[in-house]
Amino acid sequence: MIDKELKEVCKKWPQIKRYLATLDCKTIDAEDIFQEALLIFTRKKEEPSFELTVEPFFYIKNTCKLLWYNEARKQQKNPTIELSDDLKELDTPWLQKEMKVRSIEESMRKIGDQCQEILQLFYGLGWNMIEIAKKMG
Repeated sequence: MIDKELKEVCKKWPQIKRYLATLDCKTIDAEDIFQEALLIFTRKKEEPSFELTVEPFFYIKNTCKLLWYNEARKQQKNPTIELSDDLKELDTPWLQKEMKVRSIEESMRKIGDQCQEILQLFYGLGWNMIEIAKKMG
């Protein structure tokens, strides 16, 4: 029974996508929200105390609306900034330092564990070569 209801609702996905678009929801977000609404509907249908008083389409459409409102509220609280592909525009001392750190981290991943440990002991912890030699054997 639930499979039939889900198939019918999935056929009406374009309607729900258009509805979410009117709420300023991007297509990729709408797809995630729709899938989450389907999961919520499926879980609710399995509960013995759940009584569906509207058609599944309207239940899922309303669930999508509520999920989108919650997501939009979260995005307003934590806005994201898209960085330009051309990082030369953002040429700042902070960015230069960050790029150097990333380069060092990438190089550290390429060397062996024992070399990493020696460098961390010397530069990170400030050990001298005699202490490092004793530790490394």
